Amino acid sequence: MSRLRGSRVVIVGGTSGIGLATALAATEAGAAVVVGGRDPERLGQALELLGPGAEGHVVDVGDENSIEEFLDAAGTLDHLLVTPSRLVPVRVAEATEAQVRPALDLRFWAAFHASRLAAPRMTGAGSITFTSGIAGSRPIPDEAVAGASCAAVEALMRSLVTELAPVRCNVLSPGYVDTPLLNGFLGASRDEKVAAIAESLPGKRIGKPAEIADAALFLMGNDYMNGHVLTIDGAHTLV
Repeated sequence: MSRLRGSRVVIVGGTSGIGLATALAATEAGAAVVVGGRDPERLGQALELLGPGAEGHVVDVGDENSIEEFLDAAGTLDHLLVTPSRLVPVRVAEATEAQVRPALDLRFWAAFHASRLAAPRMTGAGSITFTSGIAGSRPIPDEAVAGASCAAVEALMRSLVTELAPVRCNVLSPGYVDTPLLNGFLGASRDEKVAAIAESLPGKRIGKPAEIADAALFLMGNDYMNGHVLTIDGAHTLV
């Protein structure tokens, strides 16, 4: 029997990509799922996929008050997953603050506000999981901003392990995954770039959202996983 059965899982950024895949997997595991996203239309589409047992609310992850209203609507919870991110392909020497600040702010402040506001709403010793990415530990051309935001979230998690105890805190660090976020990052030459990335990996492919979702559920369901950055990248950090 799944260890998540009967639990309440709240996903900030749960209407597409890794967040939606995790919502689907958690629903299949018997959890009650609450998802949040900025776009009402996409939220409605996600709820159709998740079925009548799921719940969803619009949330602006860049707005502290909106996150608080979302969590108020979600109610008590056992597990929180925070996925919002934005990729800005730019070289530091050519970047402006106006270009990079939205990407830095989105990932960090979504994690910061969601975790501090969710912790008091948790039933017992729940879990908080953030998403980062391999750019936080492996230099990747044009992804310095993404790397900095990933590293910031990972550092935040380590402090929260003691501050929010007994709530467990972890980070899920994916490699390249076939999501709308990746499509927007790679642009018109997406297929060619994905093919090149896949060719460089031992498995000759990029990841699937469902594979990352499996790892997210593991972090939620294993009561001894705490203070860890779990990398799931097809060995990208080794090649």
